[in-house]
Parts: sequence; C-alpha cells; structure tokens
Amino acid sequence: MRRLLRTITMLLVLGLVFVVARGDLFRTTYTNTTTLPTTPICSASQLQAKWVDGTAGAGTAYAWITFTNNQETCVLPPWIDLVMGTDSNSIADSFARVADLTEMTKPDGGQIIESPDNIRLAPRESASVALSFSNRSGCDAVTTVTASWLKSGLEPMELQIPATYLVSQCNGPSAFVSPVFR
Repeated sequence: MRRLLRTITMLLVLGLVFVVARGDLFRTTYTNTTTLPTTPICSASQLQAKWVDGTAGAGTAYAWITFTNNQETCVLPPWIDLVMGTDSNSIADSFARVADLTEMTKPDGGQIIESPDNIRLAPRESASVALSFSNRSGCDAVTTVTASWLKSGLEPMELQIPATYLVSQCNGPSAFVSPVFR
C-alpha cells in the first residue's frame, strides 16, 4: 500500500512539475482589443494649395506647391501625382518623380528627405512638394497644375492649383516632382 501511495504521489508531483514548466497553471491570456485610431487621408476639400515661385536658369525653373490643412488632422501620402493643364483644359504632361533629391531643395534651401510614411497635417499645418521643369518657349502655356492622390483605397482626390508661370513639356517629360516634405 505504501508503494502504491508513493507511486501515485510521484505521478502527481511529476504532473504538477510538467504543468508548471509549461506555464499553463499560472498563465493568464489577455487579448488586446484596443485599436489605435487611424488618421484619415486628406481630402481635396480640406486642403488649400498655393503655388510658390522659385528660381529659373539654364532652361530649368524651380517652384513649390504648399498644401495647408484647413480642417481636422489628416495625412498626405509620401508622393502626390501632378499633371499640367492648358487653357483648353487638356492634359499637357505629367510630372515624373525626381530620381535624385539633391537636385531640388526646400524653399529655405534645405535638403528634401523622402518620408517612408504618410505626412501628418494637424489643422493649419502645411507640407510641400518641389517642382523642376523646362523653361522654354514654343509650347502651350500651362494655367493649372492638378495634384492627385488616392483616399480610402480607390477614391481619387484632385486639387487644381493655378500656376504662376509654367510652359507645358511638349518635347517629352522634363518636369519632376519631389516627395511631400515639411
């Protein structure tokens, strides 16, 4: 009888050691059901865009477009597509993403750094893109630049910006845009 009691006791102790070693006896599982609020993509109606003249020389002109948020906090994607339009509202040409960011600067001369994330804009905060384009005659005058990006999957946002001076690129793509920066 003692032998049987000792065997049962040993089996219970081994079972308890096994359960404790696995951690099942004292483990409490918590499920995190809290989700962080996501900041929505900026809509065209909540942004004001302004063309800022830059410099020109050696056949290339530089400018900036500044986007200012006039409503609740939102985010802009790292890249915005730009298309030039003429008086007849036809598409003249698209701005290509600049390959070498050292060719463009911020309005204060600072370096533009590409952000891997969306650019968060609180109310009254601004972000910009830099432009470079050919400054030559013989092509149709551009009167607007249309900025576009996607909101909530496939909903396109478009914002027209009056251009101060710009000539469409009738001889091929020579217009470039930087990523969005602050």
